[in-house]
Amino acid sequence: MQYGKNQTGLTMIETMIYIVLSSTMMASVYNAFHTQQNSYKSQNSTVEIQQTVRSGIYTMTREIRSSGYDPTRNTNAGFVTELPDAPGKFSIDYSKDKTIIAFTMDNDGNGVIKKDNAEQIAYRFNAGAHTLERFNVTSTSGGWEAVAGNVDALNFVYLKQDGTRATVPQDIQYIEIALLVRARNADPKFIDTTTYRNKQGDVLCASCTGDHYRRRLLTTTVQMRNVRIAS
Repeated sequence: MQYGKNQTGLTMIETMIYIVLSSTMMASVYNAFHTQQNSYKSQNSTVEIQQTVRSGIYTMTREIRSSGYDPTRNTNAGFVTELPDAPGKFSIDYSKDKTIIAFTMDNDGNGVIKKDNAEQIAYRFNAGAHTLERFNVTSTSGGWEAVAGNVDALNFVYLKQDGTRATVPQDIQYIEIALLVRARNADPKFIDTTTYRNKQGDVLCASCTGDHYRRRLLTTTVQMRNVRIAS
């Protein structure tokens, strides 16, 4: 069987052009997919940060706002330097300690501050573990338990009734709370240029500027309605 003289196929140049065009199209598809994937990861990271910081602030403010609840006026409930049933576990100096807080309340109104019923509470920032922690008095040994991770800063500013800084627990009438949370993973294409500060202008995390983590800072002010003003 003989082929006709006019039968033709792809030349080498045409084949090369086809390969180049196909490669270009595939690269475009890959780049579009990669861009969408990065955008999806970034959006998920932002949502996770927002959920963590809002949950952490909500948990703390809900309990801190109840500090000093003392319907019988027999317990002297309020801010404390250490928890009654956890002596020696920690000690707070409210004139300089800005990352820890402890307080009591008489939730059941029986005139006694007990270990159970969430009547002795403390929060702190664990810088080494990057966690927001709550002290569990009811556990066997009594210890700190993480309630939020990927935390870069927790800051309390204690204020008197007139807005000046309180240095002793009985003077605290307002608390400014700042919580800084970062993404779980670094983003190599992102550089964080923000300097994070609380409402007073204090820098919260000097080492957070210039790295590749996305962050969210949330601040709020809590008025202490149950704590009696010291005379």
